[in-house]
Amino acid sequence: MAGMNETSWIDANVSVVENYLKKEFDNFGVAHRADASRTHTFTVDNGKKQFTLCIGWPILADRSFTQARIDRLLKENVAEEMRLHGEDGYHWTPPHEDAIQRGGM
Repeated sequence: MAGMNETSWIDANVSVVENYLKKEFDNFGVAHRADASRTHTFTVDNGKKQFTLCIGWPILADRSFTQARIDRLLKENVAEEMRLHGEDGYHWTPPHEDAIQRGGM
């Protein structure tokens, strides 16, 4: 994603999150709302159940927030956390140490 401006970077990250949610919540619609440079709110809804994921705007705008860090959504089972939190929503923040993989541990 080199050479992308901030808006393109954020849009690409939003698309990855939406694709993750579509895969995890089969037969649910996925909606995205950006809240005045504070959060990105993703809502999945099938008419009977609704779950919400909130990710801070700076996280998706951060250039170190790469595909590898977005993959933490799956590793941390974010979809299951969303189900557990229900309509109250789940606020996800990736751990900072994910950006650096250290060998010899």
